[in-house]
Amino acid sequence: MIKWLAVVTLVWILYQYEKRFMIQEGHDERGKMILYKSRSRTFTYVLIGWTVIHFINSFYHLTYNQFKDAIAIIVVGVLFIQFIYLFVYRRKY
Repeated sequence: MIKWLAVVTLVWILYQYEKRFMIQEGHDERGKMILYKSRSRTFTYVLIGWTVIHFINSFYHLTYNQFKDAIAIIVVGVLFIQFIYLFVYRRKY
């Protein structure tokens, strides 16, 4: 339970950082470019993760709980990768 609480807290912190960035800097041209680049880069990870889960499921037949955990890992991983890209592009531009 503590692990899931830590994951939810991490996701909430990353979401709040992105929300604060959108409110403060996301209205001008630079902010929109940073948001676009970070989101477009992370979308490919969603597709790759979903494909990996599909192939694992077709060969090993995941249970419902395993499938649910895999989806949660993909969502958290993609949010974390998007935060990293947002942080890097914010410093770069």
